[in-house]
Amino acid sequence: MKYFKKNLLLIFIGFITSVSTFSQPVRESLKKIPQAQLRQDFLLMKDTLQKVHAGLYTYKTRAEIDHVFDSCYASIQDSMTIPEFFALTRFVLASIEDGHTNCRMPGQVLNDFMSNSKVFPAMVFFIHNRAFIFCCKQNTSLAETEIISINNHSMNEIILRLFDYICSDAGIQSRKNWEMPEDFQLLYSIVYGTYNSYDIRYKTKTGEIRTAKLQADFMNNIFCTSPFSRPAKYLQLSYTTDNIAVLTLKSFFDGFLDQTGENFSNFLDSSFTDIRKKQIKKLLIDVRSNQGGNDGNGEMLYAYLTQKPFMYYASQETVSEKFPEKGHPNLGLQQPKNNSFNGSVYILMNGRSFSGVAEFSSIVKSNNRGVFIGEECGGGYYGNTSGDEAMVNLPNTGITVRIPMIKYTMAVKKLSHNMNGILPDYPSYITISDIIEKTDGQMKYALSIIAN
Repeated sequence: MKYFKKNLLLIFIGFITSVSTFSQPVRESLKKIPQAQLRQDFLLMKDTLQKVHAGLYTYKTRAEIDHVFDSCYASIQDSMTIPEFFALTRFVLASIEDGHTNCRMPGQVLNDFMSNSKVFPAMVFFIHNRAFIFCCKQNTSLAETEIISINNHSMNEIILRLFDYICSDAGIQSRKNWEMPEDFQLLYSIVYGTYNSYDIRYKTKTGEIRTAKLQADFMNNIFCTSPFSRPAKYLQLSYTTDNIAVLTLKSFFDGFLDQTGENFSNFLDSSFTDIRKKQIKKLLIDVRSNQGGNDGNGEMLYAYLTQKPFMYYASQETVSEKFPEKGHPNLGLQQPKNNSFNGSVYILMNGRSFSGVAEFSSIVKSNNRGVFIGEECGGGYYGNTSGDEAMVNLPNTGITVRIPMIKYTMAVKKLSHNMNGILPDYPSYITISDIIEKTDGQMKYALSIIAN
């Protein structure tokens, strides 16, 4: 399964002007689409969202969402390239603040951009709203440095502006940090324009402020080895020397688990049986970068952490129907497992802990059943809109919009201070050194907290 701008019209008039470099009509990513056709695509997206998105007004009022629609529609005053219109589409969808709602450009346009557009020539990671260079083939000494500014624009400004185009539940920024690396070059080029070179100010590991000039290059020339890879096994149980059980869960999605010959139910049953047999009193559940999966797996996991019946989902509904409890096993009163764990529970999470993992974490939080370590959870505390989805192809631009159709509301207590996300009790962030050197400072920190 799964900042609001008042002056949107002015923003997008400036936005369209800033990307005038995409005016050559030769390549797929530079072709201009007439205004009338763009507006037709926009209205199709808007109408479909209003008809089928059950969580369209979860985080914004109808008046606020209507203002986004009206302002962005009015900003389409001339022809635009598909990447320009894609950015406008992304802005609209990000304004809804739903992490399961997104869009993608047509493959041939994206491939053309990747192959023929020169961009900022470094792989960049975003950690707690700061930008770090993972690698730069032009200047390898820049690895592990923090970018302070690009072409006289501070990274704080750049990050906040580009975050407006990243979809996330409740606008949670921890998830935007994790989503940004994939889209940074594309969004930067569209929003700030293209350049032949980039003047950067950066901070070294020792804190020195230096400058460098980088030449724009093609996307295919800047890629380094990916620091993250798909695990051989998604589910693992291990023990530390001081008797802490570490349950590592990299996915709740049965489709992934089938590929590696794993079974979520069997794994949990055998793991908690072994934990009880060893008389373990402290359990760390690592759900970092677990983006969720099947509804029942988070529910099942919590059943191994409680000794009393519990509610998981308060409701599930579409725009036209609220599902009855009868016939929907996830909606009723849930029972604890016979071999459930009654010791101390700790949850290690990050901004990519999403969807079903956020649902599980919400129940843990609401019932005071665990201590949270790491980053703010990437999914909303009160639920999400996911499940069945509509894939809408915008005919004139070829952009595909993904619209989730089932609103899941969690059976949780209200958070204080108008919070919509799950904050860590003990904050800890991955470092660029961790990523490059493949170390795990967050795990080390979590185990030290638990041991003490």
